[in-house]
Amino acid sequence: MIFALCKECRKATRLARAVLSTVLVFGVSGTVVVLGAESANAATCVSAGTTGLTAAVVATSNLTGSTVNATGCDVGIYVPPGTSGITITGVNVFGANDHGIFVQNASGITISNSTVQANGVNPTTGILENKAIQLVGSSNSKVTGNTVTGNYADGGISVTDDGPIDPGAPLPGSLSQANNDLVSNNTVNSNYKGYAVVFAAYNASAGVSGGTVSSNTLTGTKTIGPHGPVIGGVVISTNRPGTTVSSMTLNGNSISDQGVSGIILDSNGTGSTMSGVTVTSNTLSGNDWLPSYGPPRSAAIVVEATPVGPSSGPVLKDVTITGNTISGSFYGIWINGATSVVTSPNTITTTPGGVAVYTVAAPGAGYWVCTADGGVFTFGQSRFFGSMGGHGLAARVVGMVPTPDQGGYWLVGADGGVFTFGDAGFYGSMAQVRLAAQIVGIAPTPDGHGYWLVGADGGVFTFGDAGFYGSMYQYRHTAAITCIARVGFAAAA
Repeated sequence: MIFALCKECRKATRLARAVLSTVLVFGVSGTVVVLGAESANAATCVSAGTTGLTAAVVATSNLTGSTVNATGCDVGIYVPPGTSGITITGVNVFGANDHGIFVQNASGITISNSTVQANGVNPTTGILENKAIQLVGSSNSKVTGNTVTGNYADGGISVTDDGPIDPGAPLPGSLSQANNDLVSNNTVNSNYKGYAVVFAAYNASAGVSGGTVSSNTLTGTKTIGPHGPVIGGVVISTNRPGTTVSSMTLNGNSISDQGVSGIILDSNGTGSTMSGVTVTSNTLSGNDWLPSYGPPRSAAIVVEATPVGPSSGPVLKDVTITGNTISGSFYGIWINGATSVVTSPNTITTTPGGVAVYTVAAPGAGYWVCTADGGVFTFGQSRFFGSMGGHGLAARVVGMVPTPDQGGYWLVGADGGVFTFGDAGFYGSMAQVRLAAQIVGIAPTPDGHGYWLVGADGGVFTFGDAGFYGSMYQYRHTAAITCIARVGFAAAA
């Protein structure tokens, strides 16, 4: 699935160190600890358990109203394994190399009414989930009423299991599920290079269950700044083979202008299972504006069991998506490979030509036939999205290819004209160019954001994200070129 983000993007530019004109003081268990007594200095970093990271604060009891300058440390506040029932509230955490707050294998932790900002300034190699607030293997915990903004490594808030893969640290942890955790009433914006809120399973014998994402406000900006894009989105995922996610609730969130789809349910590990997810009463608008992520056209909600092989595919089932208000995307709800998905009622307003609810047909379940005058005929589960029949074309149609999710197709004329239908995007044509030979074929790129045209003389023309790798134009060949095909296969997106 192409929702996976490039980890090299995490090599963020270091922030200039803040010059401290006052002594920063915070309290842990009634003890006063002095940080940054000298200009431009911060905490004395200590070991964050066995994670391989360092921390400015190791919290095993309540922490209230503190300012934590974590400059030089990997973590601002670390809550170690076995900690139970503590509250971190009203704190301001900034300057950490990685996480602002990192909770590992703890229970009953509350992180509330705090500001976590400007962390992730020098990310550690080998961390899979480098969010500003990171919970791994923790249960019955709450992240509520916080402002998470301007973090640089990998987005906003993440809840995962722990084990041989500790997603929040470079070293492995101890096997521990993430159960009944709540992420609610947070404001999450302007966090770079990663998703806004994540619940994900990484360990086959652990998993995630009973999580809730409710009443959060996620806002994005449709720009790519000096630190990269604000990816955003709420993602529920099985990220490794044999992992499980179950009984999740996403309710009452406001999600707008995210780079990817507003809500993504993605079961993508071999033999993994996601089940029992309820998505209700959310408001989504203007999401999925980054063209390199997700389906061929923008989608507000994506529900996908990413195929990984002929007989080992992941399972995604028993999903209820109701009572949501969706606008500003080509697809309201886009479904691939999932079963038992309820998608009504919802209020969905798509962009022009869009589809409120689209389900990708099973591979090989049908086909299209086109004619020289641009007519299109459908068979099996293939869908009709329009044709050029009866339009009096300047040249005959010589090729047709579907989009990766089979939600549209391109027709190409011998004169290089390209015609788009359904979710096929237009990236240019050769219709206004004088050609040395007629066009004879078209091939789409794997993500559907571009295509190649080929001429009978072997000339290759690229559009969108199609790369140029050479042509037969300069070579003498004994017969005319008649077709072009791409390398590789993208199952749906």
